[in-house]
Amino acid sequence: MIGYLYPLRTYLIVAGSTDKPNPMTADWVVPLSFNPPLLGVAIGKKRYTRKLIQEQKDFVVAVPTMELLKDVWVAGTVSGARVNKAERMGVTFIPSKKVRAPSIKECQANIECTVAKEVETGDHIFFVGEIVNVSHGDAFQDEKPEIRDFKFIMHAFSGPNFVWQGDEIVRP
Repeated sequence: MIGYLYPLRTYLIVAGSTDKPNPMTADWVVPLSFNPPLLGVAIGKKRYTRKLIQEQKDFVVAVPTMELLKDVWVAGTVSGARVNKAERMGVTFIPSKKVRAPSIKECQANIECTVAKEVETGDHIFFVGEIVNVSHGDAFQDEKPEIRDFKFIMHAFSGPNFVWQGDEIVRP
């Protein structure tokens, strides 16, 4: 039933530390509030990333583009409980400014969050994150995405099926 919501934007949720980062691919990310600035992410109860976020009470939502698709795939198909994902990925984990979880240098934005609330939602935990800092690359100006020059990843449906939006802006 959830498949009817796709395609959805794809993000990397980063937990852990700069020394031992654990990125996870996630489509279920949603803005919740302007003031205070809040976003939400749903993470499966069995995921190692869920455990790390519950322990350290922070995370980063990193915004990748299609150039990082292979890394996004690794982050979403390998368990950080068993494998050091950082060794299999070609990205650079850098210290975040306000949270322990690292940011990803090659991502076009890194949204640092502290956990404001956790809600159990069936087989997932919905983390409400308060945004405490944002760093960004050239794909964003004045908090707006530059969709003509950057290919933001969208997950078309389950498995290795990804697309990106076109550069045509259509107005009603």
